[in-house]
Amino acid sequence: MSLFKVRNWWKTQCPTIEPAYDSFSLHCARLCIEEGEKDSLVVGSHSGQLCIYRPSGGTNLPDLDAEDDEQGSANGSANELAENVFQHADVILEVQLPLPVLGVSSGKFTTTNKTDPRLQLAVLHPMKLCIFQLVTVDGLADHGDHTRLVTLYDHALSKPAFSLSHGPFGGVKGRDFLCVQHLDGSLRFFEQDGISYERTLATDRYIPAPLHYVPRVDCFVTVAPSWVLECYRYQDVAEALETLRRHDPIWALCIGEYALDLQVHQISNTESVIVILGENNLLCVSDTGKVRFIKKLDYSPVCFHSFVTGWYWEPGARLMLAVVSESGSLLLYESDQIIWSAQLGHVPVAIGRANVAGLPGALVTLGPTGALAVGYLGSEPQLFRVPALNLAPFEIARCQKELLELEREIRAGVDPSDASIANAAAERDVQLEVAIQGEPVPCTEQQVTGLLSASEMCQLSVTVRVEPKLEMLQLTVATDQAIGCSKDAFLFRDVAAHSTERFDVWLYPTVPTLPASRTATVYCSYTSKQGITRVLERSVLLPVRLFLKPAQPSKEAQHKLTLTVVPPPAQHTAGSVLGRLFPEFAPEGSSASALALQPVAGGGDGRKVTIVAAKSTNRFRVQSDELGLMALVLECLIGRLQGRESVGHATEQDEAAGRKDHSSRVQVTIGGVPSVSGLIRSLQLHCDLRKAVKQLENDLEIATGQMRLFERRFVVKLQERSLRALDGILMLLKRNHTAVAKVCLQIKTMRQKLKLAQIDLAAILRLFHLCYSHAANAPGGKYLEHLTALLVHSVLDSTEQGYEEMMLPVVRFLHQTGPLKNSTDQSEATPFDEEFFYTAKQTDRDPVDLSAHSQLLQSQLQRLLGRVNDRITTATTARTSGSGSGRNSVDFEDQPLPEAHNEEAEEEEEENEKGQNEEANRPTDGSAGVEEFAQLSATASEWVNYEKMSDLPL
Repeated sequence: MSLFKVRNWWKTQCPTIEPAYDSFSLHCARLCIEEGEKDSLVVGSHSGQLCIYRPSGGTNLPDLDAEDDEQGSANGSANELAENVFQHADVILEVQLPLPVLGVSSGKFTTTNKTDPRLQLAVLHPMKLCIFQLVTVDGLADHGDHTRLVTLYDHALSKPAFSLSHGPFGGVKGRDFLCVQHLDGSLRFFEQDGISYERTLATDRYIPAPLHYVPRVDCFVTVAPSWVLECYRYQDVAEALETLRRHDPIWALCIGEYALDLQVHQISNTESVIVILGENNLLCVSDTGKVRFIKKLDYSPVCFHSFVTGWYWEPGARLMLAVVSESGSLLLYESDQIIWSAQLGHVPVAIGRANVAGLPGALVTLGPTGALAVGYLGSEPQLFRVPALNLAPFEIARCQKELLELEREIRAGVDPSDASIANAAAERDVQLEVAIQGEPVPCTEQQVTGLLSASEMCQLSVTVRVEPKLEMLQLTVATDQAIGCSKDAFLFRDVAAHSTERFDVWLYPTVPTLPASRTATVYCSYTSKQGITRVLERSVLLPVRLFLKPAQPSKEAQHKLTLTVVPPPAQHTAGSVLGRLFPEFAPEGSSASALALQPVAGGGDGRKVTIVAAKSTNRFRVQSDELGLMALVLECLIGRLQGRESVGHATEQDEAAGRKDHSSRVQVTIGGVPSVSGLIRSLQLHCDLRKAVKQLENDLEIATGQMRLFERRFVVKLQERSLRALDGILMLLKRNHTAVAKVCLQIKTMRQKLKLAQIDLAAILRLFHLCYSHAANAPGGKYLEHLTALLVHSVLDSTEQGYEEMMLPVVRFLHQTGPLKNSTDQSEATPFDEEFFYTAKQTDRDPVDLSAHSQLLQSQLQRLLGRVNDRITTATTARTSGSGSGRNSVDFEDQPLPEAHNEEAEEEEEENEKGQNEEANRPTDGSAGVEEFAQLSATASEWVNYEKMSDLPL
């Protein structure tokens, strides 16, 4: 933004207040209506309004040539009085034409009276060209003079017009001819004696561009669709095509971009210049095709105006250029050197220069909505005082209080009934149905069959019923990163009313591991004819057969979770529960009390998840050596226990349709939480792989730079015909090519590993989300809401920042504020970490330190989740101590299940104490057992010890 501002001298609003103006709508010229007049401002709009203004600026006009202080102060006050003054006498003419006005020009367009100094107006309509004469009628009595617009003649056009150009074509004197450019690039010439003819330029014209006439050389200049500035001689263009002597332009110059505007000026007796405003450059070319200068613009231009100060035959004539940027800045150039910059009050679409009464060389600007202003380059700077720095310490409590107050204001200003009404209307307008069709079939996708030969795919059917007519409708299928889709987006325009369409896509696993969730969500966003946008959402659960297959159950596992179901499933024997819950994996009539599931692809490495049912069928155990594999199985088990999922597939709408009552009656609680160390290890692996990928990308950049260097050197040696030196260059090229190929292969492999790490981390986050959501004694309300919102199972790394950089501010905020903060230890609630800001600083040269973000995120997340686990354990201990021994099942022996999140330490203790007396370490009463479980931070649960019993079917 410039320091100076363009001073306002006169302004008004055109009758049309809509965006109906462009760069061809403003024309500043002296119409010679009366003797000694100044320039008039002619404005034409796309709505048909034609207005002519002659600004007077009031009676007390400022003296712009005053130099002393007293006169300057007096002129300043007079300028304030004269500013923004609009008088009714400033309007010469306002008329409503029946057709839109595309362009306005003035000149000698008639031959009736050569001694008449008055000029005529040429108005271009889409299909007509009209010539008007301004006639002044003397007023009677006290009434003043008034001006009428008289139509002299008009020409009908056979094609839509684009622009208008005029000049003394052919070198005639005292007359001006007209040339209309059509949208297809053809030219229509009109002479004053009624002769009109149409010509087409040699090259193809797909995009019309500004066309101007150069009087000195009697040529036309325009920009072709190939971004080439071309110059055609009028005598060649005026001849018929049969006798055309020259098919090509007399000269052409590639400017490399589209021309926003083009103007022509004569700067000396022997030269005229063509000034072209491009999208990124400002060019000046002589009429012989030589480039005078090219100015690279570091801003986006909107419009410009060029003029010559002084007469062109004088040696002191200067070419001036005024360019307006999209930020509203006016930049004034003398040739290619900037000499002034000022800020406009608004961003105009057209700019001109006029000599008005009391202000020679005024700047005229026209806004997109008809705001017409006349101003001048003032030297009064825009006073801006830098505010004082707020050096007060950052207080988390005060910011949290302000945030809560803002949330209350937002909630008070938002009417929730409007959202419900809008959602109901969206459901009526578009009905979206999503379902899984048929059973899974063998996968036929080429990118999957080579990697996962035993994988299957299922068909997702999406049915859309549209009631009103829609402008646009888009369907998007969103799945987990480990699930592929044959086509994930559909886009339609101008959807007919009362139409129904069905779309089928295929979903299949793409990587040899389990996804974090098997939910496929279909988003339907549509825009009505009124411009209102709505979004609908439907979800469906994919068949579990796509990802899992049965395997041999295992006795022990590193990670174990306990599920308690109240009321228990209605079965007589413990062995038939898993067969009813997973009939696609358990054979019919099976009475097994354990079921093992492994991934369909990559299951040969021994990774599996085992589900064990207790004798009372009130409890289930999910155990595995891999945390990432437990999330999908645990989610499926909970859904089937609560009745929200049928065998094979289910939708989230089933719960609202008929199974909500059943799921509300069945409560599934999870005793214990997995070890936080598993999540920390996954975060560390994700960070290490990101660093490895970054290092390989840097190596590839270095190798490709060396390759380009060797190639340039090879070309130099080849031109020098130095055959002996080519052998060494060829050897370097081959070695470098091998290195580049090797690094590319390593990047591909490492990115695949990074993708698997992202999926595994997302699955672990989903597992923690399920455990906290179904914890036995987890506090509810905001506590659980903040916690589950933190554990979002979507891990994505963008080019700008990764998952650690995105999650670190969230974890730091929750660690210091809200219901999850540590209210006892105030030392952790530091406003910022100086070491982090110094080590993780990002500059243009130094990249972000990934390790600093990852280490800080791991430490903050470990303390946060550890504090949450302690609260859950405290609530569990209090509940256990109030109920005695806490044993409510007689189907299990007196052997407690080790704590879920500290099982490694417990197994080591059991191995060390195996040779000692177990009776001495066993508690004698219920209270001693409660104390032992409180120390272990786990709920009291009794399980069958399958190491000592033979009822596990192995």
